[in-house]
Amino acid sequence: MALYVEGLSKGVANGGMAQFQEMMRQQLESSMHKELEKLLDTTTGAEREVSRKDFEGFKNLFHRFLQVKGPSLEWIKIQRPPEDS
Repeated sequence: MALYVEGLSKGVANGGMAQFQEMMRQQLESSMHKELEKLLDTTTGAEREVSRKDFEGFKNLFHRFLQVKGPSLEWIKIQRPPEDS
């Protein structure tokens, strides 16, 4: 999946980082949607409807993931498992 942000230089110059981030989010969601549609085209019948519902759920989760600001994981809180595990 190639990433290309249309109007990048104009967007960054006029609106700063917030506009750039929004453009990237939109591009990512659009790319994801297109790829999922391609996958749906490989299915038929009942499998297609099940896949469509699953993909809608995934797109909603992906959208929510892209909306979150900041780190998705606080690495400082991660600890090694015990040696005997």
